[in-house]
Amino acid sequence: MIKIPYPNQQTLDTYFDEIKIELLKKVRYIKSQKDISIDKKKFRVTNKIKKILVWLENESNLKKLIQFKPNELASLIENVYKKFPKSHYKKESLNRIFYRIFVEAGYNEIDKLKFIQNINLGSCPYCNRNYIFNINRKGSIKPEIDHLYPKSIYPYLAVSYFNLIPSCPTCNGFGAKEDKDTFYTYPISNPYELKENDFKFSISPESIDFFNVESKKYDFNSFEIELYGNKANLEIFKLEELYKQHKDIVLELLIKKAYYPKSYIKELKRFGFSEDEIYRYLLCNYRKNEDLHKRPLSKLIKDISEEIGII
Repeated sequence: MIKIPYPNQQTLDTYFDEIKIELLKKVRYIKSQKDISIDKKKFRVTNKIKKILVWLENESNLKKLIQFKPNELASLIENVYKKFPKSHYKKESLNRIFYRIFVEAGYNEIDKLKFIQNINLGSCPYCNRNYIFNINRKGSIKPEIDHLYPKSIYPYLAVSYFNLIPSCPTCNGFGAKEDKDTFYTYPISNPYELKENDFKFSISPESIDFFNVESKKYDFNSFEIELYGNKANLEIFKLEELYKQHKDIVLELLIKKAYYPKSYIKELKRFGFSEDEIYRYLLCNYRKNEDLHKRPLSKLIKDISEEIGII
């Protein structure tokens, strides 16, 4: 629900250059084999599969696959389903061979911390509730990267740039997205393609006098948080249920509205503060959409503060 800015072409080219050698090496090796052992099972490298490997061996074709834009990824999945419908099953040769190439020789070798730092993203684009860094068992920074289309079903997209989404441990963990089919069953939105109001927070008052009562009468039972957007995202990431746990943030905004009347805002402006500076001072939040990723819950605060007219 937070847009990720598109990278420039130089960033995409640098990313491809960093992973292409190992990918091409693995493609050429498998193409030279009659069968290949994966997870203690042998899979035939058929002539049909070899033709695909020949296509991937062409560096320009491989680069195209790695740099496909979000809408092109969707078109590719549809075409693969038509031509190779069984390739999305884990027990099939093509699926396992794709996994060996793009996951084991590709994704597992990516410098994930560098990848996320290059994107320069703060909070999770799926939920905007948490930061995207964690700590591993060794005490080092552990970045979280989710495959928009899971690598178990779509292993050929395992290193496609726009399929790699920095995320928080909650959205990338058990109980949320996991390995659910996010193309056909749960068609979630790609954060790179989001528009400003694709997801929107609102308040649902419990009485018609809600906006007229004094601040001391506001409480958790006087309103509900509503979230509108792609139903697949809301269901997969349990966003509606999770955001109901943040009523304290909304309650604080309601109280600020009561304590910071328009006359107070005008007075701050007379001291030379810009609207953005006043916004940061009063709400401890970012106002511009391109900055919302920097802080968790920023989308909630922005939408609700605009709805109740704090500034």
